[in-house]
Amino acid sequence: MTAQSRAVLGIALTPVLALAAAAPAAAHAAPAATGTTATGTTATGTRATATTATTTATAIGTTATAAGGTRAPGPWGTRSLHSPNPDPASASGGLNALVSAGNGAVVSLTGDGISRSTRIRPAGSTRWLAPQTWPDAGGYNTELVSLSDGTMRLVWRAQRADDHNNYWLKVATLTPGATAFSEPEYVAAVPQKGYQHLAAAPDGRLVAVWSVSGVVKAAEKSGPQAAWTAPADLDEQPPSGSRDISDMDLAVAHDGTALLVWQWQASKAVVALEKAPGATTWTPVQGFPVPGVDLARPRVFAGPQGGFDVFYDNIAHLMHTRRDAGATQWSTPRSAADYGSTSAMTAPVYLPNGDLFVAGGPGYSTGPWYAVRSAATGFWQPYTQPFSTHKKVRAVGAAATSGGTVTVTWREGYSYEEYTMAAVFKGGTWSAPRRLSATSAQFTGAPEVASDALGRPVVLWDEYKRTETNSTVLDGVYQATTTSRALPQGRDYTDDGKADLFGRDSTGLKVYAGDATKLSAGQRATSWPTGTLVLPYGDLDGDGCNDVFVRYPKGEARVYPTICGGLPDQQSSHVTVSSDWSGYDTVVSPGDVTGDGRADLLTRSASTGKLYVYANNGAGGFKARTLAGSGFDRYKKLIAAGDLDGDGKNDLLALDASNELWRFSGTGTGTFRPRSLVFKDWGTSYKDVVGGLDLSGNGRTDLISLDKDGHAWLNRGNGHGSLGSRTQVGKSTNWSGIRIS
Repeated sequence: MTAQSRAVLGIALTPVLALAAAAPAAAHAAPAATGTTATGTTATGTRATATTATTTATAIGTTATAAGGTRAPGPWGTRSLHSPNPDPASASGGLNALVSAGNGAVVSLTGDGISRSTRIRPAGSTRWLAPQTWPDAGGYNTELVSLSDGTMRLVWRAQRADDHNNYWLKVATLTPGATAFSEPEYVAAVPQKGYQHLAAAPDGRLVAVWSVSGVVKAAEKSGPQAAWTAPADLDEQPPSGSRDISDMDLAVAHDGTALLVWQWQASKAVVALEKAPGATTWTPVQGFPVPGVDLARPRVFAGPQGGFDVFYDNIAHLMHTRRDAGATQWSTPRSAADYGSTSAMTAPVYLPNGDLFVAGGPGYSTGPWYAVRSAATGFWQPYTQPFSTHKKVRAVGAAATSGGTVTVTWREGYSYEEYTMAAVFKGGTWSAPRRLSATSAQFTGAPEVASDALGRPVVLWDEYKRTETNSTVLDGVYQATTTSRALPQGRDYTDDGKADLFGRDSTGLKVYAGDATKLSAGQRATSWPTGTLVLPYGDLDGDGCNDVFVRYPKGEARVYPTICGGLPDQQSSHVTVSSDWSGYDTVVSPGDVTGDGRADLLTRSASTGKLYVYANNGAGGFKARTLAGSGFDRYKKLIAAGDLDGDGKNDLLALDASNELWRFSGTGTGTFRPRSLVFKDWGTSYKDVVGGLDLSGNGRTDLISLDKDGHAWLNRGNGHGSLGSRTQVGKSTNWSGIRIS
């Protein structure tokens, strides 16, 4: 029996310092709004509640960025056993839910129809404590709930010893920092079956609701030492023939306002009640826009900045409406996802920039889906690229993870060949899906994902094995999580530790990876306007992933942070370098030229021929430009070369009007030594030249060139400042319509 659960996650992220530069004559780093906390939610079990907390993520066992935040999730570690099934002969007793507490602790719920167990992984630890068993919590509708006051509650219905036909609604509490749940409290007598939900205000006030034969009841608890109030009936006269409730949901906003929604099964009417802080009664919500359509399945979430987000189904559309904090009007309902459904939807993840992310399994459709609501426009942006292209995707979950990312997990495959999968989303881009479960034929349970105190994803799932009689038994509950990332390899966009090449044609921008012989294009392509300059760039935001520099045709310059293994889209989050860099006729991404280990930018003024360095400020932006040299207008092409001479400092190549290729050795201080000749009469047939990447695998930087006839050529670096003779590479690709960078 699957438990319902709710979760809250508080992650303190690094404020991004963006460069607000005007003309190329000057540029100054201007910080964005500071003091902003990023909040998000995890989808756990079959139900999650989006609320917020302000827990600061401390750097324990990971590498912090220069501005004090944590890196984005690193590589997935080896899977490990979380807790073996106490009865291997039974196919029950598996994972029910996984929830993040407000302080970064992670709690799991396992069990079957007889009993359940909770297990805690404290904040800052990688070890799970011994399980705590709840022998009477195996019944209907058990919830593990993380609340906005920083506590966690286990809520269940337990059979009464004195009356086997009735049950008690029980609540056990885990306070921040505690290593065990409290003894259970008795809230009220309830029937065996029905809906129940628990929510909390930031001041610790608890609200519990449940249904009894079509009558909705509520009780409250004003504080830790207070008693629960007597149950109050919220609908004394259910409509005729509509005593059965099909769906019920509850949330408490930041200001303490409680919102309760349900739908009558027979009449399809949707009821919405709210209770303001300090009020004694629940009142109907005015202008509630959810229609009484068949299977509306309304779900309500409290936003981190106040107000409520409500989702519902309407004729194969996942619909959304919002009421902001302090407002009385609801927004016009809009379709968040065609063929999406609340029945297969993750809890919404509130991104650091205010955008709203949701994803889900098939629902009404035949495949997975996701959508993002722009905080700036209020419109939903359904994306066409799914996180998985498999035809059988189920049990989708999502958690906000560090670096402004969302980690999504799911189960895919067919009977006896099912796998637990994960991918990371950031700014419109997905990483490549990663298989977390074993590679042998098997059956896996629904994966659950949460985030620890460092913002790293923790994923649990069941694994079953086949017996000699061809039946399935639970092998155990397995875990995978990510580790911290090392500094990225220069120009690595496939996350394989090797340098890659950008190539653009009529289909868009692609990454060409592999050794110098193959140079095969990846499947993912992103489109940019004609005349846009797109360059590989190093790591700007300190998350261990290489980012992308873009200059638009009208001169606006941006850096798009990526996730490792992904490419950005135009709608991805970005840092604005300058509103107008049209005064520069050349922009080069040379890696680190200032000696601080961070990637920089080189620009050449079209009017003066002066070369400037825009140094990475280590806080997600750039410092004001400094002069790197003069007289560079005599060169028709400037090429980032990497460390050609082997002194540990990045160099620059320049091709003059006489087709002589010169090397300017870097000093590591943002300037260059006098030039040295590399080749005479060189490059007359080349339309593009790219340096600074090691395609030959010998640890030395090479040069790739495309000629006008569609051939690619490699000049291997010798490690002493020069290059060898050219050899043709990438023969399987017709490069005639491709431009490389």
